[in-house]
Amino acid sequence: MGVKKFLLKNFIRGDEAFHLARVTIHSRHDLSLHKHNFAEIFWVESGSGTHLINDRKISLEPGHLVMIRPDDQHTFMSARGGLTIMNLAFPLDTLHHLRSRYFAGTDSFFWTPDVVPYQTLLAVSAVRRISQRAEEVLQNRKSSFYLDHLLLFIFRLLFDNDSLAADQKIPAWLNHAIRGFSTPLMFKQGVRGFAGLAERNIDHVNRTVQRTLHKTLTDLVTELRMNFASKQ
Repeated sequence: MGVKKFLLKNFIRGDEAFHLARVTIHSRHDLSLHKHNFAEIFWVESGSGTHLINDRKISLEPGHLVMIRPDDQHTFMSARGGLTIMNLAFPLDTLHHLRSRYFAGTDSFFWTPDVVPYQTLLAVSAVRRISQRAEEVLQNRKSSFYLDHLLLFIFRLLFDNDSLAADQKIPAWLNHAIRGFSTPLMFKQGVRGFAGLAERNIDHVNRTVQRTLHKTLTDLVTELRMNFASKQ
């Protein structure tokens, strides 16, 4: 049996520019393996599970945000209690517009050549902000104006979150640790391994990470581990 292809026209009315919904997945059978004729962003609000994407398995937890390209083949498996996500689906011409206007020449976000699409682990508070903005959008007509409004809000938040090396406020020792924390052996050591690489005690490292990156040390270690897994 072939992979299903979801069509945006089946999720929107004639006058709508996008689809936006909250979904709780309880089992693998809730959603079959599929690809799209549209672009999609989803973020995890609660629960946990596994993202089956292009023959890879990636764990999902609250805070994960993923950008799905049209030819990506994916579905979900939830842990006990379900997996609640919000997903935004929109036409490819909007994606082309974003690339030409804001992301010409980039190889990140929707345009990464990696087998696994772009994903990041945000602080839960950041995901709440995205969900709140999405709820506000749902109160209005699903027009291109509100689609652009939500997309630019998400990208602005991601730019703020992903400016690790470029942020001059980050101490050199922390940049060194972030760059060096990139092997399975390091990942097994967790936050202690990261603090050892930084040559600082855990409390000091955690305070510095929270002050400069606006996330906990545990969040940072998890994000680095997930980024490594996606590149593999």
